[in-house]
Amino acid sequence: MAREIRLALLLLVAPAIGGCALQAAVLAADLAGDIPRNQGPSNAHLKPAATEACTRQAAQYGSVLIVDVQQRYADRLIVWGSVTNAQQQRRTFECHFTTKLVSFKLREILAGS
Repeated sequence: MAREIRLALLLLVAPAIGGCALQAAVLAADLAGDIPRNQGPSNAHLKPAATEACTRQAAQYGSVLIVDVQQRYADRLIVWGSVTNAQQQRRTFECHFTTKLVSFKLREILAGS
């Protein structure tokens, strides 16, 4: 919600500021959503548990390859990876973990144009 308000304000003042400044402001507003927020105690010590839980969930879809595990927020780990099924079709996944698995998204890999 706050992001939409900031964007609306930027669009209202767009005539008053130059094109480069507007682009920089829009980029800054977009990146502000990626700044980690302190939402409780860190759970970085749970990276092995997050990796295991996400691997177990992804294994339902095929052979698992973990690409990265990041502490995005103080209380949330995000695991990224891919799964390859028996037909050699590969998909990517994003798995969110706090003290347990809270979200798992599986995505198709789209062919480049």
